[in-house]
Amino acid sequence: MSIDRGDFDAVSEQDLHELVTAQVPEGLRVEYKLETYGNTDSEKREFLKDVSALANSQGGHLILGMEETAGVATAVVGLGATDADAELLRLEQIARGGLEPRISGLRLKAIPLTAGGHAILLRVPRSWNPPHRVVAQGSNRFFVRHSAGVHEPDVEELRTLFSESASALDQARQFRAERLEAIRSGIGQRPLVSGGRIILHILPVASLSGAVAVDVEQVRQQYTAFPPIGSTGMTPSYNYHGFINERGGDENYGYTQIFRNGALEATKANIIRERDDCLFIPGLSLERQIFEVFSQYIIGLRDVGVPPPLIIMLTFEGVLRVHYVVGSNVYDEIEPPLPEDVLTLPECVLEDYGEDIDHHRAVRPAFDALWNSIGYPRSRFFNDQGLWIGEVRQG
Repeated sequence: MSIDRGDFDAVSEQDLHELVTAQVPEGLRVEYKLETYGNTDSEKREFLKDVSALANSQGGHLILGMEETAGVATAVVGLGATDADAELLRLEQIARGGLEPRISGLRLKAIPLTAGGHAILLRVPRSWNPPHRVVAQGSNRFFVRHSAGVHEPDVEELRTLFSESASALDQARQFRAERLEAIRSGIGQRPLVSGGRIILHILPVASLSGAVAVDVEQVRQQYTAFPPIGSTGMTPSYNYHGFINERGGDENYGYTQIFRNGALEATKANIIRERDDCLFIPGLSLERQIFEVFSQYIIGLRDVGVPPPLIIMLTFEGVLRVHYVVGSNVYDEIEPPLPEDVLTLPECVLEDYGEDIDHHRAVRPAFDALWNSIGYPRSRFFNDQGLWIGEVRQG
C-alpha cells in the first residue's frame, strides 16, 4: 500500500484515493473510520483498543474520514470542519495517557482534501515492547489484531507477547556479536586496522522483524549525513550490505555502513595512543568525535525512512589494559586500565526522534557504564540536563 511509504510526511490525499481505487479491505494492518473518536469514556477506550491492538500485532494504519462498505474502502469523505491541529493533539494525549507502556513512534497527521476538510492518518508501529494495555478510565485490558478484527488475547497469545520484548534485545545483541566477529576476523574487502576500535551500532527495532527496507539510492543521495567517526573526508559507495562511507587512504581506519534493513554501523580504528610506555585512549577527544556525528546519524536515518525506536550499542574492541584517560593531559590523572579486551557497553533505546538532548540522554547509560569501568560513579562529560558538553564535572 502507498500509505506504507517510508516518508510518512509525504502521504497525501492521492494515497488515500488509491486505497479506494484498489478496493483495499480492512485487515491485519489497516482500519477505516468514517468519523473520529468521541470524548466519552467508551469512545476513548475504543480508540485505545484500536491503537494498542495494532501495536501488539503487526503495526499498521488507522484512517479517519474514510467511508467503507463491508470493510472495503469506498470513498474519502474527510472529517468536515473539525479543527485538525486540535484533533491531532487530543488523540495524541489520549494515546499518551491511556496506554501502558506508552507506544513509541506513534505518528499522526492531518491530510487536507481538495473537496474541503481533512482526513486523519495514524501510523502505529509494531511494538518492540509489547504487550500494551488499555488503562484509561479504570480499564485493564489487552487487545491484539488479526485479519478479521480485534480481540482479547488468550493466555498463550499473552505469553508470546511478553516474550517478544526480551526477544528484541536478544536479537540486537546477536546482531552486535555477529558484526563484532566479522570485524575481528577481518571479513570484507578492506579490513579495519588494529590499535583499538570503537564500534557504534544503531539498530531500528523494526528491522528485527524485517519491516524495514531502506532505499540505498536515497541513502547515497544523503551520504553527507553519515560521515565516518572523526573524519570530514569520505568515499561513498554501494556494497554488498547496502551503502558505505569509508575514510580515504590505503588502510581502513573507519567507515559508516548503512545496511538495507536500516541498521547503521560506524567504526573508528587505531584509537590507542602511547606515551612513555603508557597505552591510553584520549577519552575527551574520542567522545567529542562520537557526539559530533551521533545526532547527525539519527536524523539521517529518520530522513531515509527508518522508524523508531532505535537500539543503540557501543563496543570497544582490542582495549585490554589500556587506560581510558578523561583528563586533558595523560599525566594529570591515570585512571585504572580497561578490564576487558572487548567492552560491550549496555544497550540503550531511543524511543522516538527528537532533539540532540534527547539523543544524548538516551545513550548516557552506556557512557556511565564506560566511566564505571575506570572507577567513576558516572560520566562527568554530561550536564544536569543530560546533554554531553565535554567538560569534566566534579562529584
